[in-house]
Amino acid sequence: MLAFLYSLLLTCLTPTTPVILLLVAAIMVRRRVGLARLLVAGALLILLVCANGFVVGGLIVSLESATPSLSPSATADAIVVLSGGTLPQILPRTTIEVNDAGDRVLYGATLFRQHRAPRVVVTGDVGTGGIAFRPESDEMAELLESLGVPGPAIVTERQAQNTHEHAVNLCPTFAQLGIHRVLLVTSALHMRRSVGVFRHSCPSVDYVPAPTDFRGIYGLP
Repeated sequence: MLAFLYSLLLTCLTPTTPVILLLVAAIMVRRRVGLARLLVAGALLILLVCANGFVVGGLIVSLESATPSLSPSATADAIVVLSGGTLPQILPRTTIEVNDAGDRVLYGATLFRQHRAPRVVVTGDVGTGGIAFRPESDEMAELLESLGVPGPAIVTERQAQNTHEHAVNLCPTFAQLGIHRVLLVTSALHMRRSVGVFRHSCPSVDYVPAPTDFRGIYGLP
């Protein structure tokens, strides 16, 4: 039930929702020409702003730059990779594939090979509102093994469907395994909220942001 409400909330937050509501309202009050025109103008304004590449790009850069990249010397007890980056092995796919957020798994494997932590924790069932044959965390674990992370070094959490559940479900695992410091891997755009959720839901652990999947371009290196 909570997962459904969360999915509904995310849908309501997309720009298309207020646009549709404004247009429906304009139809309902079409006899009041002035008000109807105002509602249609509001819908068009939302579309123009949200579809403007400069506005969207500026917001992305602002959110991503709020979290610095991981320090080259940062280490921890575990690397935690949040779900959302893989696609299941369903025909015509012959292997597990990655989507736009697939850098999460790739970066988690890279950090492990750099000896930043002795284990990788992958977390996630099927994403909110999604359908799949098995938890996404299982697919992430399989992909990590193909990237050189040994199976015994991978810890899998298979129930969480959103960021809040990631944090709540992993808290007992952290305590059981003696994990006090975590490199938290997720998309840069998602990092600020993720760190806040984890710190609120499981405050006994020190979370070090390890952002990846950057969408904004800040300048040449």
